[in-house]
Amino acid sequence: MKSILFITTSSLAANPRLVKEFEALKENNNCVVLSFKHDDWSLELSEAIKKRNPKVEFFEIDRKKDVFQTIASKAIHKIAISLNGIFSEKFKICAFASSDKALQLWFKAKVLQNKIQFSRIIAHNLGAFFSAVNIAEKLNIELQLDIEDYYPGEALYFNEKYEIQNRMEIMKHSFSKADAITYASRGIQLECEKHFKVQTNARQITIINAFNEEDFIKPDTKLKDEIHCVWFSQHIGPNRGLEQVFEAAKTLDHVTFHIVGNRNQGYLDGFDLGDNIRFYKVMKQELLHSFLSKMDIGLALENTEADYNRNICLTNKFLAYSQAGLYIVASNTLGQSQFLKSLDYDAGVIIESSLKETLFKFNQVLLEAPRKTDRWLKAKSFCWEIEKIKLKELLS
Repeated sequence: MKSILFITTSSLAANPRLVKEFEALKENNNCVVLSFKHDDWSLELSEAIKKRNPKVEFFEIDRKKDVFQTIASKAIHKIAISLNGIFSEKFKICAFASSDKALQLWFKAKVLQNKIQFSRIIAHNLGAFFSAVNIAEKLNIELQLDIEDYYPGEALYFNEKYEIQNRMEIMKHSFSKADAITYASRGIQLECEKHFKVQTNARQITIINAFNEEDFIKPDTKLKDEIHCVWFSQHIGPNRGLEQVFEAAKTLDHVTFHIVGNRNQGYLDGFDLGDNIRFYKVMKQELLHSFLSKMDIGLALENTEADYNRNICLTNKFLAYSQAGLYIVASNTLGQSQFLKSLDYDAGVIIESSLKETLFKFNQVLLEAPRKTDRWLKAKSFCWEIEKIKLKELLS
């Protein structure tokens, strides 16, 4: 049985795509996962993931316990940033300047490479690429990159002068070394192909981030006097399009907005929120999917001004809404409009002017039981059971 090392700078619960991948491959491979342990909303959910996967080996870096390595990683991160202008194309400098977890991840990965004979390494997210590239080269094993987002297009939060350049250089170098690359959307693949060259024999494929078919029960078809809209994410805060929800709620008394995620109370205090807006804490995936079956409309709102990646990606929420049978009301992004156009049924609508106007003019016939059930049934054509076949074939 071959051993595969998965690497991420996230916690397990914060990287659901990684979880789906090792759960898809664990029966025929020895899956080893190197991630971080975060003492936050993801802790309980990550523990549940580990519990349901006893055949998978998990190694978590706890930054609070590994104090000296954490301090060293953060110090090297700052030093690398100071050297950015001198060594602008140095892979190591760019990697350590881009992520203060990259060095710490590399330390732990090197320990694992001496204990386990790996045949492939799969890197999830940009901060994991440095470790993956170096270990794959040293062990002469296959390197696979999972591109869930177009990282150079994501919003900048530090080192604004050099960080885009760092991300481009990390991806450029890593792509040139990869044997296989998977993308979470067709838009992301097309964008990467514009900028990065790959080896002649490197295999590239889009595997959308869909969920298991069985995760979604037949939608609730009870008639309602009001429309129930839902939006979910890990965090409720700025730059997520929620301002449109709060504005629409003021005049649409017949619509109830259900918002799921960890609340940024400081952000919410800046709005006059009506009684038709209801908030919920982050839910376990199975509870969330059951919750969606009781909703009518899924809101896929994106702010692309500060984050180009949001224009070309296909989010978890968008796919979950589709698979639950909800009618989608979406921002006009390339990823979302392209996917809706690719379907042979009416799964949703792109907002032309505003969310408020779209919902005000909304044809409620689209929410009737037969339509909802039909959408739920047709979405089975792109469930994870279908998508993971591509992943298995890539490794065969």
